[in-house]
Amino acid sequence: MGMAVVSANTVEPKRLEIPPADLVSVRQQATIAHHIQQVTRDAEGLVLGRDKTVLLVRLERGSWCVAECLDHLTHTTRAFLPVISEAIAEAPKLKTNRRLRTGLLPSLFIWNLNPPYRIRFKVLPQLSPQNPNSDTAWVSFLESQSELLAVLSSTAGLAIDKVRIKSPVYAGISYNIYGAFRMLAAHQSRHVWQIRQILKALDNRLALGTA
Repeated sequence: MGMAVVSANTVEPKRLEIPPADLVSVRQQATIAHHIQQVTRDAEGLVLGRDKTVLLVRLERGSWCVAECLDHLTHTTRAFLPVISEAIAEAPKLKTNRRLRTGLLPSLFIWNLNPPYRIRFKVLPQLSPQNPNSDTAWVSFLESQSELLAVLSSTAGLAIDKVRIKSPVYAGISYNIYGAFRMLAAHQSRHVWQIRQILKALDNRLALGTA
């Protein structure tokens, strides 16, 4: 699914006097969309074709299996989307062809989220894996990715860095919508990297006959 670069509902070409496809902000949003699509392809390359039981194996007590990583990503995306969608309705249209600003707090989160890990975050109960099976975890992840891309595509031509949302994850924290999208993308990279490490370790165990 590609990002809808031109949206008649959110862009006024005459006011901006520049084709929507040439908006700096649209290119920034497209970069996030491509990132999300690449994460989905990377995850697909890692899990499809694998024995379903492998996706449920934990490396150690208290760690997550692959299916749980996917389930966590789905819960996180779906926790953010209602808040983001509501805030998008309040976003003004861009009046100049400028870059969207991430903000200091999201930039710090992104720096710490991008793999390899620098800091481990405590996962809230509502975002924790809910004992998924392999098929459900994968299908739900794909659906949530499509939902995220659809919401992102609706923001073309909008100043989504001018509207803040309250974090659905950490009480008392807020940041702008653009920063939230970037954090979600970084969060996905973090856990797909984790999935890669899990499967690599399991493959090594199998090769050594210790699985």
